[in-house]
Amino acid sequence: MRPHTLDRHVADLCARYGIARREGSGRAVTVRVRHPDGSVERRLEIRVPPVRGQVSYFVALHEIGHLVGEGRSGRRLEQEAAAWRFALREALVEPTDATRRRIGRRLRSYVTWAEHRGRRRTPPYVPPAADPFWT
Repeated sequence: MRPHTLDRHVADLCARYGIARREGSGRAVTVRVRHPDGSVERRLEIRVPPVRGQVSYFVALHEIGHLVGEGRSGRRLEQEAAAWRFALREALVEPTDATRRRIGRRLRSYVTWAEHRGRRRTPPYVPPAADPFWT
């Protein structure tokens, strides 16, 4: 499928969920805007690179998943896995083997992050072997 079609799908999802899309490295944020009258508005925003192929497409879907997908209130590794499941479920295309490997590397990097912080007073949660995270 052409990158333009994939980019249009990301734009459509952003419009459907009211998400602002900015160019940048992959990141999902909730921005709180204070107005002069004292009211506060919450805006959803993703920062993603332009969709040029499958990997950037799946990264964009993943970031959208952080804001609107299931599992947003879980612990860090659970949130990351849930956002990737959202991306795989919402995608218009099946990921190639190379794209699956890139997603797998990102998931492994989250585990490495947690392992490096394992000696802290409150270490990050690493799911047990039977957890759906590992599938």
